[in-house]
Amino acid sequence: MEKKHKLILIAIIGIGSFSFLVLVSLGVIDLFGDQFYQFNPNSDVTGRADLLEEVHNITLEVEYITKPTEIWQNFSLYDFKTTVIDALEEKCSITANSFGFGVFITGINGVTGDWLYFVNDQLAGVAASSFKLSDGDSIHWKHVNV
Repeated sequence: MEKKHKLILIAIIGIGSFSFLVLVSLGVIDLFGDQFYQFNPNSDVTGRADLLEEVHNITLEVEYITKPTEIWQNFSLYDFKTTVIDALEEKCSITANSFGFGVFITGINGVTGDWLYFVNDQLAGVAASSFKLSDGDSIHWKHVNV
C-alpha cells in the first residue's frame, strides 16, 4: 500500500509541475513582474492581437560577446512577415531549432550559443517566431554565452 501512495504522490507532483510550467509559458503566471509582456486573453501571448501586413521604423541590434555590436535602423518589413524572427532573418544569417512552441535561435551571423531578445527594452517571454512587431519597435538580441 505504501508504494501505491508514493506513486500517486509522484504523479500529483508531476502533473502540478507540468501545469505550472504551461501557465508560466502562456503568461498567466508572471514570475518576474514587469520584465515580461503581460498576458492578454483577447490576443496572443505578446499582448498584440494581429499580425500586421507591414511594419516600419524597426531597429535591430545584435550584441555579441566576441565581436562589435551590429545595429540596423529605420527598416521595414512586409507581406505579413512582421515577427521578431522575420526582422532578424531580414538582416542576419541565423541558425535555429524549431519546437512546438516556436523557434529557438542558436546562432546569429555565425556566432553560436545562447541568445536572449528584448523588444522595447523588455525581455520577451515568447519565441521570436511568435512575437508580433508594431511600427517603431526596437529589437535587441544579446549573446549570453560562448
